Amino acid sequence: MTSATPPIYRPPQATLLLDSQIRDWVVLPLLIIMIIAGLLRSNIGKYLRPPPKPVSRVDARGKSCLLRAARLRGGNGGYLSEARWEARRLAWSARSGEGSNNTAGWLRAEATRADVENKLQKKAESGDSPNQDIPGMPPGMGDPAAMMDGMKGNMAAMVQNMVMMQGISHFFRGFVLVKVPFPLTKGFKQMFQRGLDLTTLDTSYVSSVSWYFLVMFGLRAFFRLAMGDPLQEELEGIEIQKEMGCDYGAGPQPVGFDAPKVLKAEADNLELLTGRGRRFHVDEAERNLLGKRYPKKSKKRSSGGNGEDVLFGLPARGKQEGSRSKHKAS
Repeated sequence: MTSATPPIYRPPQATLLLDSQIRDWVVLPLLIIMIIAGLLRSNIGKYLRPPPKPVSRVDARGKSCLLRAARLRGGNGGYLSEARWEARRLAWSARSGEGSNNTAGWLRAEATRADVENKLQKKAESGDSPNQDIPGMPPGMGDPAAMMDGMKGNMAAMVQNMVMMQGISHFFRGFVLVKVPFPLTKGFKQMFQRGLDLTTLDTSYVSSVSWYFLVMFGLRAFFRLAMGDPLQEELEGIEIQKEMGCDYGAGPQPVGFDAPKVLKAEADNLELLTGRGRRFHVDEAERNLLGKRYPKKSKKRSSGGNGEDVLFGLPARGKQEGSRSKHKAS
C-alpha cells in the first residue's frame, strides 16, 4: 500500500513593514519629483509647440457653408416652415439649369468658387514658398520645418525621461516601497521589482524604480484635473495622427480638407433629402398654443341641407335666420 504524501507545509510569509525613513526620504520625494517633472514638461511643451497654422480663406468659407447645411439637415431645420425649408433646400442643392434663373445652387456655386481659388492659390505659392510638401505625401511630412517642430517636443520628452530614469536609478535604487493589495504571478516580477535581486520576495512588493513607472503613467488623470488642458503626450499624438492623415482614435481619413469635393457631396445629400417624416415646429405653433380652442377647418352638413360652419363654432346662416324668425313670431 502506498501512503498518501503529506501536504507540503509552506510557512506564511512575513509582512514587510515600511520604514518611516523610507516613507519620508524615498516615497514622498519621489512622488513630489514626479509631479514637478510633469508640470515642467507641460509648460516646456507649450513653448516648444509650434503656433497653429492659419486656416486658409477657402477652407474657412467651406467649413462655414458645411455648418449652415448641417443646421438645415439637422434639428434646426424644424424651426422653419415646411415651404421655406423646401425652398431653401432647393436653392442650396439645385444643379445648373434647375434652380432659379437656370443657375446652380448655393453649395454648388461655392464648390466651384473654392475650386477656382484653390487653383489660383497653388499657382501663386508655387514660386514663393521654398519649403513645399512632396506631392502624394500627407501635409507637413515633406516640409523640414514642420518635421523639426514635431521633433522638438519629442526630444524634450525623451531627454526628461532619460534624466529622470538615471537619477532615480542612482539615488533610489534598492528600496521596497509599496505592496499592491492583490497577489501577482512570477511573470510580473521583472516589471514590479526592477532593481531588486531578491528571488524569494513576493511579487506584490514594488521597488522604487518600478514605482517611478507606475506613478508616471498614473499621474495623467491628476495632471488633466489640475491643469484642465490635454496632456502634452495627447497633443503630440493628435498632431502626429493629423500629419499622417488619420483622425485621432478613428480610421484613416482623407488627407487635408478638400472644400470643393466636400461641398459637392453636401449638395448631393441635400438634393436627396425630403421633408417626409420631419417635424416642423412653426407649422404646429398655432395648434400647440391654442390647444382645444384651435378652430376646425371642416364643414358639417345637416339633414336639411344647410351647412353648419363649425370653423369658429357658429351655426349656419339659414339656421340663424330661422331661429330669429321663430323668436319674433313668438
